[in-house]
Amino acid sequence: MKKQLLTLCACCLGLTLQAQRHVYVSPAGNDAWNGSQEQPFKTLNRALKEAESATDKLVVQVAAGDYWMERPVQITGALKAPVVVRGDAKKKPRFLGGLRIGGWEKCEGNVYRAYVPEVKQYGFAFEQFYVNGTRATWAKTPNTDWYFVKGAKEFPYVPETRSAGYATQQIQLKPEDLQSLKGLRGDELADVRICFYHKWDVTRKTLSYIALKDGHVYLQGGGMKPWNPIVGGSRYVLYGYRTALDAPGEWYLDKSEGYLYYIPREGEDLATAECVVPTLRQWLVVKGTKEAPVKDLRFENLSFQYSAYRMPAIGNEPMQAAALVEAAMEFDHAQSITFSDCEMLHTGGYAVWFKTACRDNIIDHCYIADLGAGGVKIGMPIYTAEADLISRHNTVNNSIITHAGSEMPCAVGVAIFHSSDNQITHNEISDLRYSGISVGWVWGYNRSNEIWTNALKDNGVVDFIQVSLVSPAVRNLIAYNHIHHIGWGELSDMGAVYTLGESQGTRIVNNVIHDILSYDYGGWGLYTDEGSTGIEISSNLAYRCKSGGFHQHYGKENRVENNIFAFGHHYQVQYSRVEPHLSFHFRRNIILQDRGATLTGPWERGNLDMDYNLYWHLAGEPRIGKHSFAEWKALKEKHSVMADPLFVDAAKDDYRFRSTEAIQAIGFKPWDYTQAGVYGSEEWKAKARMPQALIDAFARIATLRTKK
Repeated sequence: MKKQLLTLCACCLGLTLQAQRHVYVSPAGNDAWNGSQEQPFKTLNRALKEAESATDKLVVQVAAGDYWMERPVQITGALKAPVVVRGDAKKKPRFLGGLRIGGWEKCEGNVYRAYVPEVKQYGFAFEQFYVNGTRATWAKTPNTDWYFVKGAKEFPYVPETRSAGYATQQIQLKPEDLQSLKGLRGDELADVRICFYHKWDVTRKTLSYIALKDGHVYLQGGGMKPWNPIVGGSRYVLYGYRTALDAPGEWYLDKSEGYLYYIPREGEDLATAECVVPTLRQWLVVKGTKEAPVKDLRFENLSFQYSAYRMPAIGNEPMQAAALVEAAMEFDHAQSITFSDCEMLHTGGYAVWFKTACRDNIIDHCYIADLGAGGVKIGMPIYTAEADLISRHNTVNNSIITHAGSEMPCAVGVAIFHSSDNQITHNEISDLRYSGISVGWVWGYNRSNEIWTNALKDNGVVDFIQVSLVSPAVRNLIAYNHIHHIGWGELSDMGAVYTLGESQGTRIVNNVIHDILSYDYGGWGLYTDEGSTGIEISSNLAYRCKSGGFHQHYGKENRVENNIFAFGHHYQVQYSRVEPHLSFHFRRNIILQDRGATLTGPWERGNLDMDYNLYWHLAGEPRIGKHSFAEWKALKEKHSVMADPLFVDAAKDDYRFRSTEAIQAIGFKPWDYTQAGVYGSEEWKAKARMPQALIDAFARIATLRTKK
């Protein structure tokens, strides 16, 4: 019997081996060769051509080394068999979408320059530059913080739904803030960029005309958005021109001469440094069709680095979450695509976007860092009534998403638009300028007369529309993520986890959230905005959030239970809009504070189901509006208590309980919050930790911003 089993196993193993075909790729290969181990291909595009005729599983084995990409990897149409593209786990092959720069020579002072012949030969221009894998700063002024607008006028010409389709603006600035523009040639003035910071997004433009004497600059393009216009007091920076080059780590490209100028940081030796300008906008493009989706494609142990982003000629109009900015990897009609133990680094825009009809795709154990915009987008921000085009059942798990928003600070770590049944679990999301995870893309309640979303107009422009619809962003799971050190005091109206529209079945559970810092208002841990409905928010830990651990703008029938909200700077929990329906359940939560208001907003008048909560103030007694705690209990929360929750050491971020005596009174159920974040090897978990220097820098900015 044993012999028969061994024979059967051997036969099965033989069939398995026969069902796989291997081809090889090497930096020393040649696409004219046959792809064998002795004669490997040079590019992934050539290796993947073998999938066009494959009937068995194709394994593409990629040798370690650097692959300087001349074009993106492209897959169009269905694969005839599963494909695995695999590198070495310990020495990942690097696919580099850039051009290496050398031949540096010293100019005046501490400025160096290198000739880039492609600039003169092909009109090549770039907007990102890296030295030893560190993003350099396109020369800007001021070097820290920003200037402030004095006033603005708009002249609209083409009306559209909520703002002009085409308009010009006259922006009044302080003449003394424009001193760095003096002495620039006409062609250099034409390249000067300006970035305005709004509440939750930005406007980026090239200056159309500059009147230095009176401080006027002129813009053209789309009309200002009524929710985020440029007004007196708006913040801005100027960048992208020669006379702003005055600090270590800054660069400037002289397109007329073809020279790249750079001021090295301390310790950088340009003679040996890897200096790269991105050339490719994308590393990978997968486009199936409704009839023939691309399926069963797996990438393992690969590193993709350096993708370019160039601002459109008309500029970047304000757009929440930088929703329309492209990604270095984009997918349409793609199913069962997996990235395992891969890297996506140094992007101009987003890293990955599962766009239309993308299902059952997985990002697992990936390092996604140094991002011009954000990390991962799922679904489209453009509404469709065709259910087959909705992306669903995608997973981002056990991955690190960090250091994002360098080009577009309003981008997010993971954005789920019109998409359902996705799982965002056990990720470390840190060092962003805006929200960590965003779910939903509808402003308002289903089938109401006031609901808004985005649609693609006949002229190719994305605009807001009002349409009777049912939001498809339902049953998404946001669980066991560690989201921290986001905001950096640059934008407002943000949340570590942010939701929009009706989201029945969506669960936000077991996340650890801390150090959320907005510029002005709205640095929240958990934020249910504009019609958020049917969401479970339970067993989350949120602390050191500027505006509080939880805020509901407006929504209905959400369940906020068994959470810990601690040490909010201005408030602990916030509620904004009174509505006739039940807004949310608020039960069995712990609120711990040492400053600020306990509950802020119209809690007394709201239709809320709240009770069995524990409140504790380290420097006094909790107060809700004008009410003492005893008055509040009699008015709204009969069974809530004021008691020390008995944490081990909350001041040092240890929220374990040294005793459960106090929390038993409210029925609070402890959970192991240390399970949030990535898991696996100690090396992997250590990689997720933010450097102490960044943590210290964040704390310094928090000290300034929380004074507002």
